[in-house]
Amino acid sequence: MKKNDQAITFLGKNTEFEGKLSFQGTIRIDGHFKGEISNGGHIIVGEEGLIEANMHISYIVISGEVHGNIIADQRVDIHAPGKVFGDIQAPAVVIDEGVIFEGTTRMYHAKESETRGLDAIGSDEYAGSPPPTLCAIYGIVTDQNTGKPIKNAEIVCEGTGKKKAWTNASGYYELINLEDGKWKMKIKAKDYRKGTSKVEISGEGTYEQNCELKPK
Repeated sequence: MKKNDQAITFLGKNTEFEGKLSFQGTIRIDGHFKGEISNGGHIIVGEEGLIEANMHISYIVISGEVHGNIIADQRVDIHAPGKVFGDIQAPAVVIDEGVIFEGTTRMYHAKESETRGLDAIGSDEYAGSPPPTLCAIYGIVTDQNTGKPIKNAEIVCEGTGKKKAWTNASGYYELINLEDGKWKMKIKAKDYRKGTSKVEISGEGTYEQNCELKPK
């Protein structure tokens, strides 16, 4: 991903737009969009974002509300308090606990040359990595003594901004849409000592950062 392709605010809070949207790269929607989305790249729907549209995109992360059918070439992530009302077709679908989803999902294998190895997954099973075209930190949090994954560990990442994530049952987490710079991570989980780590992001791509926590 080129630097000018990084996520931008396409539709801000308290704004509305109706029509057809075709784009490349990554956009973020925090307002209200109604219409049709096709030939798209990556979409991030903020918690206050509302989309009323059928869409064909590459990858979408939903924390807001979507009414319409979704076809994704790579993956669909739905995070709480997200709501989706419509059918989903994608090689991989991740639905977190606390999400409202009314519709059906249809899984298929992605084109091998583009996204090899993606299969149907649940949020508690996924332990891979974000699409390489997103600037992100991801990894797995495990018990230092047993090596077992730690669920519901909280990861707070501070740098040019502040991001927060929690691990799933596989101990997996990811923080997306990060800017270049130095990021300090704090990891904590019940019955474990806190862990810290530093990651410096420079340029496009994903950065793996695994962490072991020591029991109290």
